[in-house]
Amino acid sequence: MKFLIIGVFAAIVAVLIWRSKQNTAPEEQACAIDIGKLLKTNPDAQPQAIADVFQKYGIDQSRCKAVGAMVMPQLRKQGLKPEDARIVMRQVRAAYPLVP
Repeated sequence: MKFLIIGVFAAIVAVLIWRSKQNTAPEEQACAIDIGKLLKTNPDAQPQAIADVFQKYGIDQSRCKAVGAMVMPQLRKQGLKPEDARIVMRQVRAAYPLVP
Protein backbone atom coordinates (compact mmCIF):
# COMPACT_ATOMS: atom_id res chain seq x y z
CA MET A 1 0.00 0.00 0.00
CA LYS A 2 2.85 2.37 0.87
CA PHE A 3 4.54 1.70 -2.48
CA LEU A 4 1.28 2.33 -4.32
CA ILE A 5 0.89 5.77 -2.73
CA ILE A 6 4.51 6.66 -3.48
CA GLY A 7 4.13 5.42 -7.05
CA VAL A 8 0.98 7.45 -7.66
CA PHE A 9 2.64 10.55 -6.20
CA ALA A 10 5.72 10.06 -8.40
CA ALA A 11 3.53 9.61 -11.48
CA ILE A 12 1.60 12.80 -10.75
CA VAL A 13 4.83 14.77 -10.28
CA ALA A 14 6.25 13.36 -13.52
CA VAL A 15 3.12 14.32 -15.48
CA LEU A 16 3.14 17.85 -14.04
CA ILE A 17 6.81 18.34 -14.93
CA TRP A 18 6.24 17.01 -18.44
CA ARG A 19 3.23 19.32 -18.98
CA SER A 20 5.12 22.36 -17.76
CA LYS A 21 7.89 21.65 -20.26
CA GLN A 22 5.34 21.25 -23.08
CA ASN A 23 3.52 24.51 -22.30
CA THR A 24 6.53 26.74 -22.87
CA ALA A 25 6.34 28.35 -26.29
CA PRO A 26 9.73 28.31 -28.05
CA GLU A 27 9.60 32.03 -28.89
CA GLU A 28 8.90 32.89 -25.25
CA GLN A 29 11.80 30.73 -24.11
CA ALA A 30 14.10 32.32 -26.72
CA CYS A 31 12.99 35.78 -25.57
CA ALA A 32 13.79 34.95 -21.95
CA ILE A 33 17.22 33.63 -22.97
CA ASP A 34 17.97 36.81 -24.93
CA ILE A 35 16.88 39.03 -22.05
CA GLY A 36 19.09 36.97 -19.72
CA LYS A 37 22.07 37.43 -22.06
CA LEU A 38 21.37 41.15 -22.40
CA LEU A 39 21.25 41.61 -18.64
CA LYS A 40 24.37 39.52 -18.12
CA THR A 41 26.39 41.65 -20.54
CA ASN A 42 24.78 44.93 -19.44
CA PRO A 43 23.23 44.76 -15.95
CA ASP A 44 22.26 48.44 -16.22
CA ALA A 45 20.23 47.92 -19.40
CA GLN A 46 17.36 50.36 -19.74
CA PRO A 47 13.80 49.00 -19.59
CA GLN A 48 13.26 50.20 -23.17
CA ALA A 49 16.06 47.87 -24.37
CA ILE A 50 14.34 44.98 -22.62
CA ALA A 51 10.99 46.00 -24.12
CA ASP A 52 12.66 45.96 -27.54
CA VAL A 53 13.62 42.31 -26.97
CA PHE A 54 9.99 41.52 -26.10
CA GLN A 55 8.90 43.21 -29.33
CA LYS A 56 11.57 41.42 -31.36
CA TYR A 57 9.99 38.09 -30.44
CA GLY A 58 6.42 39.32 -30.85
CA ILE A 59 5.55 39.00 -27.16
CA ASP A 60 2.53 41.15 -26.35
CA GLN A 61 2.03 42.92 -23.05
CA SER A 62 -0.33 40.26 -21.70
CA ARG A 63 2.43 37.61 -21.99
CA CYS A 64 5.27 39.74 -20.59
CA LYS A 65 4.75 38.57 -17.03
CA ALA A 66 4.95 34.89 -18.04
CA VAL A 67 8.13 35.49 -20.06
CA GLY A 68 9.55 37.62 -17.26
CA ALA A 69 9.11 34.69 -14.89
CA MET A 70 11.39 32.67 -17.18
CA VAL A 71 14.10 35.35 -17.07
CA MET A 72 15.07 34.72 -13.42
CA PRO A 73 16.24 31.13 -14.07
CA GLN A 74 18.14 32.40 -17.13
CA LEU A 75 19.94 34.94 -14.97
CA ARG A 76 20.88 32.18 -12.55
CA LYS A 77 22.19 30.07 -15.46
CA GLN A 78 24.24 33.10 -16.58
CA GLY A 79 25.94 33.05 -13.16
CA LEU A 80 24.28 35.97 -11.37
CA LYS A 81 23.87 35.65 -7.63
CA PRO A 82 20.26 35.41 -6.42
CA GLU A 83 20.28 38.88 -4.85
CA ASP A 84 21.78 40.43 -8.00
CA ALA A 85 19.21 38.65 -10.16
CA ARG A 86 16.39 40.01 -8.00
CA ILE A 87 17.73 43.55 -8.41
CA VAL A 88 17.98 43.16 -12.19
CA MET A 89 14.44 41.77 -12.36
CA ARG A 90 13.16 45.24 -11.38
CA GLN A 91 14.30 46.44 -14.79
CA VAL A 92 12.49 43.58 -16.48
CA ARG A 93 9.27 44.41 -14.63
CA ALA A 94 9.70 48.08 -15.55
CA ALA A 95 9.78 47.05 -19.22
CA TYR A 96 6.32 45.40 -19.18
CA PRO A 97 4.31 48.64 -19.64
CA LEU A 98 6.62 49.73 -22.46
CA VAL A 99 5.61 46.77 -24.61
CA PRO A 100 2.69 47.61 -26.94
